[in-house]
Amino acid sequence: MVELILAAASALVLALGAIWIIGACEPVFGIRSDDPAWFVALRGAQAPRLTPGVQVRWSGAADFPLIGGNEAYWSRFYILAGGKAGEAPLSLDGVEDAFAARISMFAPPSFALGMLRAMCKLGILGKPKGDVIRSIDGVEFRKDVMPNNESITTLLTRPQTYSPTMVNFLAYHPEAKYTDGRASTGAAAYRRYGTVAMKTVYRTGGALIFYGKVLEIVRPAKAGPFMGVWDDVAAMRYPNPPAILSMENVPEYRGALHHRDAGLARTIVIATQPIPSAD
Repeated sequence: MVELILAAASALVLALGAIWIIGACEPVFGIRSDDPAWFVALRGAQAPRLTPGVQVRWSGAADFPLIGGNEAYWSRFYILAGGKAGEAPLSLDGVEDAFAARISMFAPPSFALGMLRAMCKLGILGKPKGDVIRSIDGVEFRKDVMPNNESITTLLTRPQTYSPTMVNFLAYHPEAKYTDGRASTGAAAYRRYGTVAMKTVYRTGGALIFYGKVLEIVRPAKAGPFMGVWDDVAAMRYPNPPAILSMENVPEYRGALHHRDAGLARTIVIATQPIPSAD
């Protein structure tokens, strides 16, 4: 009996350890930094010159706007680590426009992400079923924070091998706009949605890439739809074009959309692809 108990305990420890390792291997932990972290958006083809001690943790080339705006506007996005607070982490000479912000990077506990990934792999949390959304005509949710019909068409014309990372610019209402008068900040309302949204992204086979709270804007955008203050920046990667358009087939996700609508003042989401290594 003692041997059986010990064997069961050992198996449990191994299983818990495996779940932790799975979570620790998620891309968000490879990008997250305890050093000063920066989110940078650049307009222009020139690669940036980093200040000494600054490293690139993630980069992406803008493809097209999924939500908000009529053009991607930015050419490249970066998560950088290192440097000093209050000082730009790169030279902005020669760029047409730039947005640079110091951010505090957030990641869920590695065990929680490992458990989520394992539940998806085992089919406990299955992939969304049903037809993908091809039009937002007649939807009951805020259309300004959803893909429009043109961006949906653009996404669905990409090949099945297209695995976009969606970079989100997020600005919240000071007080959430719940239709029932519920008291909440906009940020808290969006977090209620965001928890469910991340879980649903993983169900599609996607992953959290980064999530950062904007602490300080060291270079605001000078023009375009990105002017003004943004509260958070985030990115999720999806395995293929239909994945993002299948999320509303999950009842739990649909049930959380009113939190998104209540919390967001505005958002812009840009589909990105990896920057070629030659750059």
